[in-house]
Parts: sequence; structure tokens; C-alpha cells
Amino acid sequence: MSRAALNQWIAGLLDSGAAPGTARIRQLAVRRFASWLTAGGEIHTDPFPGVKAPRVEPPLVEPLTDDELRALIGTCAVSESDAAAGDTLHHRRDEAIIRLMFETAIRSGELIDLQLDDLDLITRLITIRRGKGGRGRIVPIGQATTEALLRYLDGRVRHPLAHTPDLWLGNRGKQFGREGLMRSLRRRAQRAGVDGFRPHRLRHTAAHRWLAAGGSESGLMAIAGWTRTDMLVRYTRARASERAAEEARRLNLGAI
Repeated sequence: MSRAALNQWIAGLLDSGAAPGTARIRQLAVRRFASWLTAGGEIHTDPFPGVKAPRVEPPLVEPLTDDELRALIGTCAVSESDAAAGDTLHHRRDEAIIRLMFETAIRSGELIDLQLDDLDLITRLITIRRGKGGRGRIVPIGQATTEALLRYLDGRVRHPLAHTPDLWLGNRGKQFGREGLMRSLRRRAQRAGVDGFRPHRLRHTAAHRWLAAGGSESGLMAIAGWTRTDMLVRYTRARASERAAEEARRLNLGAI
């Protein structure tokens, strides 16, 4: 239980390929264990005062391209055989989900928690009542997302659980939760040929698209439910140079 031994162990973890986040968590566990031993009188003094955790740099997450988004939505097209079999609801649901996620930067948990009463499709506003940290917010949606939601709701009325308040319903008369969301979106990504897909990339994509279209940082923070600017930087830094270059071309400050 020495500082040198702890540092050597952490260095060995990193050298063997462990993720920095893993090394950080394990180092913190040892330090808390040492504090517990000290408090219980098992050791005389804490051997790790002032020891800092390994620096963890969040990985860059590339937003999806417009072509990849179109490919994802393309997998939701209803075929003639689907229509004939009456098997259209999951296609309509998934398209509405994909559009909602890449337009509004809604979190997966927030999306799953949505209920029918949270939608106001006349004013094109969605109320997120249980956001991260218990904070709610209202997010606007555009015409394409509104129409996708209307198509889904039109088919939803024939679902065995149509009387329930949850907005999203699963296949074959089942409910639709976080696991169902993950499976559905990953299946879409595989069919669309989108490599390295995780549902959270849609949130990164929404943030990038907002800024690339000229949206303000304060507006993005309000829409995404962020209260700290470091979160904005984390979610948008993958294409920050690209957006800055485009902005510089529009400003054309060299012209006098």
C-alpha cells in the first residue's frame, strides 16, 4: 500500500491496453479502500493523500453523415409485403424515433419515457418531463419529424396496448423499453451499412447539425438539456475545425 506501488500498477494496466476510464475507476477504488482501512484503524495513515486520478480524455465521436442518416431512414420504408401483412408499425415507429433523435438531441432514456400527453403536434412541441438531473424542457420539432410521428400514431391505435400512456409500443403486442430501442436501432444501422453505430451517436449528430446550420451554442444547450458548456464542447468537438472553417469562409474577414 504505497504510492509507488499504486502508480506502477496503474501504469501496467494502461500499458496492457486497459482504457483510461478503467484505470481511473480501479485507482479510485484502491484509494477509497485505503481510506476505509484508515478510518477503521487497520492502517495508521492513508498512504495516498493528494494522489490524482489518471486523466481521461473523452473519445471523439464522429457524427453521422447526411448519407448515413438517409440510409437509416431508408431501412424504415414499408414494403408491399409488409403492408399486405399489416406489419408496418415498427417501421413507422423506428423512423419517428430516428428523426426525433437526430433533430432534437434527446437522450435515449428521455425518449423511452415519453408519453402520449407529452406530444403537441399542432404546435410541434415535445415536453421532456424527466430529463437528466430531474430537469424538464420543451423541444421543438420540424415538419418531417411531425409527419413521421403522425404516421406512427395512425398505426399505433390498432396495437393491443394502444390504451396505455406510453408513446412507444413494441412488436407483437409488447411494451417497448431501452433494450428494445437498442436492438431496433442497431438492426437498422446494420441494414443501412453504418459502421460503429451506437444510439448515442444520434445525440452527437444532432449537436453537430445544429451548430453546422448556424444555430447558437446557447440554443443547443437549451435543446439538449445541458447546463455546462464543457458538455457542449465534448459533444461537438469532433467536427469543430470543419465548422470553424465553413464559418470563416462565410465571414470572409480578409476582404477589405
